[in-house]
Order: sequence, then structure tokens, then C-alpha cells
Amino acid sequence: MELARLEKSLKDALAIVQAAQEELKPQEWLETASRVGTHLAESREALAEVRQDLLGGARTALLLYFRNHPGEALSPQQLEGVAAIRAWARRIRELREVGWDIETLGAGASAPYRLNVSQLDEAVASSEETIESIGGGSPAERLIEYLLHISPWPASPQQLERVAKTPTWRQEVRELIDQGGWHIQSHDDDPDVPPGHYRLVNLEA
Repeated sequence: MELARLEKSLKDALAIVQAAQEELKPQEWLETASRVGTHLAESREALAEVRQDLLGGARTALLLYFRNHPGEALSPQQLEGVAAIRAWARRIRELREVGWDIETLGAGASAPYRLNVSQLDEAVASSEETIESIGGGSPAERLIEYLLHISPWPASPQQLERVAKTPTWRQEVRELIDQGGWHIQSHDDDPDVPPGHYRLVNLEA
């Protein structure tokens, strides 16, 4: 289990720091820092594995985190932890290209970010550009990212098949519901959802 790997890497890093002498010489500090860095890199890899298993890609994780914290100032450290990749800022730029109003509050590497809207306009959410913005990953990963982009608006069968890139997309949606725990509704669950359409009801899994 990757959580166990994460715990071990952090404990190993802590043990190295605790074993360090109070008065470190420069060379001793370099050796200590390199060992700590190795374990911190392992912890990042473990975070990424857990994120991938639960949510999919880093962009999906960032989108969900922003949408769960609209209007809040989120630090780079928080966002890097959520994304579990070094290139997290690039994923935020990609979210902006889709249409998300994500503002950088200030300048410099420590400047926080803020999502200024709680959802996309329906026209933007259902646009061709939004569909085309969904990249790699498995069909299930592409579907949940798309549904996260457009929620609370419903997605048509045509949109979902194009995003999933497979005619078995309904099976993928069912697995997101049954195995992933995502709250996705169809017309059978809510008459307000058009027949054949699916909607991510809330941002919890």
C-alpha cells in the first residue's frame, strides 16, 4: 500500500534529521540534506501513486481541490502537495485555458492562488474546447475530469463518448459510481437529468 510507503519515507527522513549533530559542519550538512532529499522524493512518488489511484491525473486533483475551496487563498505548498508533481503550476495554467478563473494573489514563488468562481458557465462547460482539453489517461480518468469541469451541468451521451474515446463509456461511468464512489446521477436517479445524460451531483467521492 502506498500509504505505508509514504509513512516510511517520512519516518526515515525524520530519523536522519534527529540523528544529525547539533553542530553540523558544512560537509556533514550536505550529506544529511542529500539523504533527507532522497526520502522526500520517495514520499512525493508515494503521494502521486495514491492520487493516481483515487483521482487520476494531477490536473483533476487540482481542479477538485480548487472547486472544494472556492474563494480561498491556497498556498503553493498546498497545491504542490495535492498535485504531487513538480510541474503543478503548468496544470493550473491548463485549467485557466479551459476557462477557470484562477488568480495569483501577488508575485513571487510564495504567492497563493484563488479560484474566483464556483463553477463554469454552462456554455463554457459544454463547449468544444472543454471536450478537446481532456487529454490522456484512462477512459475513466478522462470522464471524471470532464464531469468535474462541467458539474453541475449534465453531459450528453455524445459528449461522454467523445471524452472517453470508447463505446463502452457507460460501463466506465458505472465503475466510477460503484468502485470510485463518485456521486454521478442519470435520469433514473433524478428526473431533472435529461434521458441518457449524466451529471456529477457534488464534488465528493
